[in-house]
Amino acid sequence: MIRVLVSGICGRMGSMVAQEIVASGDLTLVGGLELPTHDSVGRQLCEIWTGADSHIAVSSRLDEFDRGSYDVLVDFSVAAQAVACAERASADGLGLIVGTTGLTEYEMAAIQAASKNAPIVVAPNTSLGINMLFDLVRSAAERLGESFDIEIVEAHHSAKRDAPSGTAAKLAEIVADARGVGPEMIRVGRSGVEAARRPGEIGVHAVRAGGITGRHSVLLVSQVEEIGLSHTAFSREAFAGGAVHAVRFVHGKPPGLYDMMDVLNL
Repeated sequence: MIRVLVSGICGRMGSMVAQEIVASGDLTLVGGLELPTHDSVGRQLCEIWTGADSHIAVSSRLDEFDRGSYDVLVDFSVAAQAVACAERASADGLGLIVGTTGLTEYEMAAIQAASKNAPIVVAPNTSLGINMLFDLVRSAAERLGESFDIEIVEAHHSAKRDAPSGTAAKLAEIVADARGVGPEMIRVGRSGVEAARRPGEIGVHAVRAGGITGRHSVLLVSQVEEIGLSHTAFSREAFAGGAVHAVRFVHGKPPGLYDMMDVLNL
């Protein structure tokens, strides 16, 4: 059994991933973490999840778990906690899944440094479908000429804190890399009297409304035709299942920085 510790266990994604782990036949949940200010700290999971029989208490301290108590750490929390988890994974030499989004360049650099000593999967979106979209968008951006403008539109529930989403940022990065341009060509939002697009610009736009689980669309548009590539998640189960695959993948892997394309062998 692979022993898993989940950071952000009471969040939208963390709780679903934890429940997938509990339901699996080859993984076991050994603990859950939340920020010290969270009102679930100290409570047992059976008090939080409807129908759950787990008596694991939610902790606020990563140092309560020593190296011998877990095999893989999963983080769906906030950026600062993701970095703390990476530092812990580096110290222990154990696997880490970072599903937290909204990471700055500094935070990503810290995670990359930690991956020299531990296998770390950084996955802004863990669904199979979205990672297929990454592959399709890369191919289209490489093969279509500059006559096709590219715009990325993402939509999520009204409570999502970061914008644009980590997935939209990854899509923009993929397009920029495929076209051989730098991040200065990525433009987030468009407004005002100087809103005309620059040649080669990659537009990114965010929508926050209601209970949308996640929708990402990539428009490739010339003066005479349009190609649309999109992915819609109907349930967070799409992400939770992918995260569990990532746990199995990262366990026992050599140190390094991995992504979901590695996990899914795409």
